[in-house]
Amino acid sequence: MDAFKAGGAESRPVQYVALSISAFGFRAQADGHTGWAAWRRIRRSHPALAWAAAAHVAVLGGLVGALGLAVWLR
Repeated sequence: MDAFKAGGAESRPVQYVALSISAFGFRAQADGHTGWAAWRRIRRSHPALAWAAAAHVAVLGGLVGALGLAVWLR
């Protein structure tokens, strides 16, 4: 008998989703898949997380671009 099943309930598959955001972009992992396959799974199952990650990377890119432009124009 499975200790995690409640009286006759269907067992759900374990879902693993990880997003790592760094200065060089982000890495996605979902259910054993990486790269674009993982990104498609994350977008399908967690659309708010996908938009937040994309917005975060876009804002960081904009800040780096603005900083570079300010240094170059100085």
